[in-house]
Amino acid sequence: MTRNLTLSIVIALVSTSCYYNDVIPPNQNVWPIAHPEHMEMESELLLQMDSVLKGNTLEGITSVVVIKDGHLVFENYYFGYDRRTLFPLGGLSSSLVNLALGRAIDMGLIDSVQDSIYKYFPEYVQLFEDSPLKKNITFENLMTMKAGLSWNEIGSTFDRNQSDITQILISEDWVEYLLSKPVDVLPGRRFTYNSAMAILIASAIDSQYEAGYQVFWEKEVLSQMGVTHSELAIEGGNINPAWGISMTTLDLAKIGYLYLHQGNWFGQQLINREYAISSVVPQVSVDFINQYGWMWWQYASRNNFLYMLDENDVFFATGNGDQRLYVVPHLDLVVAITGSDEIIDFSIPASFIFRDYILLAMQ
Repeated sequence: MTRNLTLSIVIALVSTSCYYNDVIPPNQNVWPIAHPEHMEMESELLLQMDSVLKGNTLEGITSVVVIKDGHLVFENYYFGYDRRTLFPLGGLSSSLVNLALGRAIDMGLIDSVQDSIYKYFPEYVQLFEDSPLKKNITFENLMTMKAGLSWNEIGSTFDRNQSDITQILISEDWVEYLLSKPVDVLPGRRFTYNSAMAILIASAIDSQYEAGYQVFWEKEVLSQMGVTHSELAIEGGNINPAWGISMTTLDLAKIGYLYLHQGNWFGQQLINREYAISSVVPQVSVDFINQYGWMWWQYASRNNFLYMLDENDVFFATGNGDQRLYVVPHLDLVVAITGSDEIIDFSIPASFIFRDYILLAMQ
């Protein structure tokens, strides 16, 4: 196939023009490259998106990767970042702990999603004895944000110091902080978004894996997909899987691709298929815009993004710095977007990039 100038612009980090089904570059190692038109996407819209992002004067969106039909059709980086950059994922990190739990269950470290967390925290037994209802909290409750614990995720408009996230970050023992929170409602009854639930899941795995959670995450999870370059923050002795994962955008896309294929990574079932499916279908109705699964979001029936889609099967993970990982099974589509790790007024939100350019490019 002849060289294609448009594709060499779209795939900006590839040093030479690309071919359809070209040899996979060693530092990308998964997907053959294809021109968008060969994957039934309009390249002109992707070029427009690229131009808009390059022209943005505020540091907002920092990278975009699009995988369509198993091919890399778009990849670019902004504000001096590149393919090797480890991007902080912020709150999106917490959704990735779902993958760690699925792997831990398959390895026999955790019994099941219905298992009580109580037995995995023997050093905190008194906190459970003081509040026996906490013994009823299951891993599924943690993943669906129905643990029943009192929690204020963002604080107030006037004082973010009221946020439990702010308070846990300055506490000495994050697990103790979480398990010390009073029970507001019976476990399993009410959705209260709490990204720190990922900390409890990771800490339970940590108690069962001899080398600890960080080694488990790197060896038993990421390395199985060829991810060898990532970071998991440890702050004051506390592992931070809720907001502290950093990885490249291509590696983030690998996680979306794994769930697109229901936990199967090119013939290897990394997590149980039924677990993977249950993770990304609605388990909780949040409001008229969004639904929630096991640490993954879905669109509700009145979400205005749905007019772009033939089916409502989208699932996604999100961080407050405009980090996004979108998966659309009926389109065989994975989109990974990274943004500034700050809460800023994004002039071009990642959700609009997804809807107004990427989804529109397939109309």
